[in-house]
Amino acid sequence: MSSASLTTSNFRTVSLRVTIVLLVLVSVAAFVAIRWQRRGAVTIGVEGQRTIEIAGPKLRAAPFTPGDALSVRIANVEPTKGGYRYDIRYMAFGPGEHDIGKSLIGLDGKAPIQQPEFAVTVAALIPEKHSGELYATSNSKIDLHTNYNLLMTLAWGSWAVLLIPLIWYGRDWSRRSTAAPPGPSIIERLRSLLKQAAKSDLQPEQQADLEQLLLAFWSQRLNLSEQRLSETIEQLRLHPQAGPQWSSVERWFHSRSSPQSNVAAKQLLQEIESLN
Repeated sequence: MSSASLTTSNFRTVSLRVTIVLLVLVSVAAFVAIRWQRRGAVTIGVEGQRTIEIAGPKLRAAPFTPGDALSVRIANVEPTKGGYRYDIRYMAFGPGEHDIGKSLIGLDGKAPIQQPEFAVTVAALIPEKHSGELYATSNSKIDLHTNYNLLMTLAWGSWAVLLIPLIWYGRDWSRRSTAAPPGPSIIERLRSLLKQAAKSDLQPEQQADLEQLLLAFWSQRLNLSEQRLSETIEQLRLHPQAGPQWSSVERWFHSRSSPQSNVAAKQLLQEIESLN
């Protein structure tokens, strides 16, 4: 692989990683922004949330009865060392401070010996000094007190912008392929086996490989690859250079009166090298 291709590949890899990190950061930022927008002063009729830890036995929320200023429910309870952690949700029906602890009772329905105190503040929907008089107002747009549309527009816009490098990176992905290093050629494999044979005897499977490589070498050189095996061998026997080499290999591997393997290998290697 060239240095230019390697540089381009590294750049695309870094771009993909940076894009993924930015996508995650944008998602987290959008989630935090939405959660922050939802947080605010708890008002009458709006459910609030409070997590508190209370030592002692497990408690439950007292049943709501008409006239109560506060409605309390326990969403989740987790045991802690010496007590419990309560995820409490409450809804007030009047402004001011309210004590959540008064709405907690034991599992037996009785108030705990040590009544916990947890004050929460609930804001009013109208001004404190409002006289209660009604007056006409001009028509105005509905204000839902939320920036949901703006946040969603920013989030989708950010995703669209960050998709550009992803599309650019993946444009040539189908065409990219890691080229495997080329294997040794026929002449290289043949040369390697002959060098090995010049030093030590070949195993039977190596001898078969050498015969096949020599046959493939001359078939490729003489354009005999499309013929049948028997016809190819017959053509090699008639060739002035390939014939003697093929006969020497046959005597080497299949004749008891064959010359020493290292001598035959060195001679055949010299002949092959002289052809290239």
